Amino acid sequence: MIGVNVKKLLIVFIVSVIGFAGVADAASAPKQVDRDVMRQHPFDYVPTVKRTVPDWAKCPDIWNRLRDAGWLEKDVVKADQIVWRESRCIASAHNKNDPNTVQGVKGSLGLFQINLFWIQRTTYYPNGYLQTVLNRDLVPADLFNVAVTIDAAQALIRYDRAQGKCGWSAWLGC
Repeated sequence: MIGVNVKKLLIVFIVSVIGFAGVADAASAPKQVDRDVMRQHPFDYVPTVKRTVPDWAKCPDIWNRLRDAGWLEKDVVKADQIVWRESRCIASAHNKNDPNTVQGVKGSLGLFQINLFWIQRTTYYPNGYLQTVLNRDLVPADLFNVAVTIDAAQALIRYDRAQGKCGWSAWLGC
């Protein structure tokens, strides 16, 4: 019988120590919880890192947008040159001289001057190539949207690289 009482006392002692430790931790906890931090899931946290854009950048406003879209740094530098040459950094640029027409609109559109060939319906891509790879419906005017044209250009670069080319054949013919 004495052994049972010792076990009970030992259990009471251990529970007391753990309980006191919890009280000590609670005492050192902050009194007020930052509700904004609590609403944000830890995986949603994006550290604010100051990313520099070189002084020589021709279209500095798009550098961080390209980076945020997952572009490689070497491609960001090349894109700066291409966007300057193609549209002078103007998202609403429209070259009506290119031959392809979609929904009554002719030419190449947006920062990268994406040719409407890439959203035309074809035998291989009944919804259009960009609609298929970006998994969204596109009309010509969507190419004036900076986010859409960045995604579209990135898709064309990946397509070109998958063909064993430089990635920039649509713009440089390399």
